[in-house]
Amino acid sequence: MKNKFLLFLSIGVLSFASCKKTLDVQNDNQPDFKKVYASGDDVYNVASGLFNAYYSGTQSFSGMTMFMATSSDNVTCSWGNQAMRDMSWEPRREWNNAPNYPYQATTKYAFDKMYSVINTASNVIKAMNGGVKIGVNGADDNLVKAYSRFSMGIAYGVLALNFDKAFIVDEKTTIPGAKLSDAKSYKVVADAAVGYLNEAIALSASSFSIPSTWMGTAAPVSNTTLRAMANSYIARILSNMPRNATELAAVNWAAVKTAADAGVTADFNVVNDGYNRWYAEAGDYLTYPGWGLTDMYVVNKLDPNIAPHWKDDPTFPTPLRSTNANADRRLTTDFEFVPSNWLQAVRGYYHWSIYRHSRYDGIYALGEGPLPELMKAENDLYRAEARAYTGDLAGAAAIINAGTRKTRGGLADVAADLAAIRAAIHAERHIELYVSGAGLQFYEMRKRDLLQAGTPLHWPVPAKTLETLAETLPFYTFGGPTRLDGVNTSNKGWR
Repeated sequence: MKNKFLLFLSIGVLSFASCKKTLDVQNDNQPDFKKVYASGDDVYNVASGLFNAYYSGTQSFSGMTMFMATSSDNVTCSWGNQAMRDMSWEPRREWNNAPNYPYQATTKYAFDKMYSVINTASNVIKAMNGGVKIGVNGADDNLVKAYSRFSMGIAYGVLALNFDKAFIVDEKTTIPGAKLSDAKSYKVVADAAVGYLNEAIALSASSFSIPSTWMGTAAPVSNTTLRAMANSYIARILSNMPRNATELAAVNWAAVKTAADAGVTADFNVVNDGYNRWYAEAGDYLTYPGWGLTDMYVVNKLDPNIAPHWKDDPTFPTPLRSTNANADRRLTTDFEFVPSNWLQAVRGYYHWSIYRHSRYDGIYALGEGPLPELMKAENDLYRAEARAYTGDLAGAAAIINAGTRKTRGGLADVAADLAAIRAAIHAERHIELYVSGAGLQFYEMRKRDLLQAGTPLHWPVPAKTLETLAETLPFYTFGGPTRLDGVNTSNKGWR
């Protein structure tokens, strides 16, 4: 259940398994491994929880999603919970990567959750490589292998997108007594993620059906749907990996196009089940009255007549509800006017806004119903983006003009012009993809050099993990006014 009484409270530090355990895939000679992965039924049951672990790692209140939303000027919230305020100060401040920082557990939670997926999936593959058969005569072998490789790919994708480095382990590779120097750069981690997803795509050539309980869906997930999802996640990783505009220009857009064109053709929704196993908790708090508001940066994308920033001045005139007949229609269907602010002025007027996101209020009310994890609109934007950056401006414009910008936003066709196409994609990611996926708006701002100066471009290996690795204090970090290198910390920004 939602604990709204936590509004003014700090979240306690969570405890997790030690990092060394998360970095070492269990040896198949260990009794625990033999016990847990002894039979096909055992392996099948263990594999069933992989996507749920990924989903909670990206959608939980405990992770990074909430402060990534505020640091990207997609959502505004000055409450301290989960580092939302610390990552949205103006001017920006450094990430406090100390073991005693009250919100150090946010990055640790995300980091550990992804490794729980990776380690479990690796052990599943290890057991199967050791002779364990799933189903009658191995009838479900491809299902479990494809699903496991898919889970590893998306988990490594999160690590590559969110952290400067991470450790690469699988059923063949372990790192006993790991040191920080064993970690690989985000680019290498991204390559590994894509590799595992491509394995999942190859394994999905044969027919199978993933139980709906495994992925929180309304119906079983077919092999063709899993294959399409794997392609969309590849497009997500490749498109969003750049830390700045220079890296954006170096993206293999032909590969993005190939993956996105083979991606999802319908929204992939997770059916939330009343705050039980499936709950998009971060999105709930980012939109719930009394918590997150829609940043004025986004309001301005919906109605350009409204200022994109609330000046940090008590005399700044409160903007009025939009009366612009040419505004994006979603301003009234997906967002709600807020006549008075619930955020404290003493924490900065720049946090204030006049709108909140309301599209999923009916689902968040009881925590029940389908919420998008991977939208067709997201994949369509990768398709358009790849075409735009490879010179097919007409093709890019056609995709955008057939998409949600027009069908839901009611906006005029975008011209076959690179600047106009980029602007349309940028706005769609902030509006249509609001609280879908996790971190999408942060990645969009990052690769366009739009994150406010001083914002970390990614996060360091978590403090508690560095502590376990016997690193010396003070631990390395990013962000703040003294690290404006444009490589690890934004040195530009939209304002």
